[in-house]
Amino acid sequence: MQRFSLAVALALSLVLILVYGCAGSVNQEEQLKATTLQIQKAVQLELDNLDSDLSVATSELSRTGLSGPEARQILNGLCSKYPFMIDFATADTSGNMVTVAPEAYSSYEGTYIATENMTAPALSQMLTAVEGMDAVSLMWPIFSEKGDFMGTLSALFKPKTLFTMVAEPALKGTGIELNVMQLDGLTIYDSEGSETGKNLLTDPSFQAYKELVELGNRMVAEESGTGSYTFINHATGKPVKKLAYWVSVGLHDTAWRLVSVHEVAE
Repeated sequence: MQRFSLAVALALSLVLILVYGCAGSVNQEEQLKATTLQIQKAVQLELDNLDSDLSVATSELSRTGLSGPEARQILNGLCSKYPFMIDFATADTSGNMVTVAPEAYSSYEGTYIATENMTAPALSQMLTAVEGMDAVSLMWPIFSEKGDFMGTLSALFKPKTLFTMVAEPALKGTGIELNVMQLDGLTIYDSEGSETGKNLLTDPSFQAYKELVELGNRMVAEESGTGSYTFINHATGKPVKKLAYWVSVGLHDTAWRLVSVHEVAE
């Protein structure tokens, strides 16, 4: 009888351990997804609001022209509304910047930025801006009241600044890391700071981790999903299993994958 009771107790303990382990894993995945979706919603809202305000501003600039006090006032108004921006600029039909705000970047007026013949709004890939930093640009064409192409309005910003502002409060205390990837595999933001600027699909430092590279190809192909891979824990130097969940944000046919990652609970 005693032996039977001991066997039952051991069996129950094993069941409880398995149930607790599964529950812990489920809770971890739920937190990962909830945090990712929260960040996705906040980032997309910022992008949509910026896009909408640029649309309004181009209508105003079609009336005021690309330069002068009124044009500068429009750009300064945008600057005050979006603290994560580097600058806003109008450019003429030859692709030369005409008015740039804030004042700290006005010295770039007259600089060529190659936006001529633009017919529709576009969000760029990561580029090296004439202002001297890696950034992305949201650009809108400006048309006259008669429908003639007058030039462009551009909004230049660093993804790091946007995602630090939006994502860090959501990530704090969760143990979750966030990467943001272009569809060519380039990481344009890494909350840990070590992978920004690396290409997940081609960088030599990732090639030994075939699971990760294969998952990266899935991320490019699929707008959202879940997967796992083994990678080195930078703090301990030991391989660990990681769970990834990704979704998408973007504008005008340019998409970024928001990839949240958490070490799988033992």
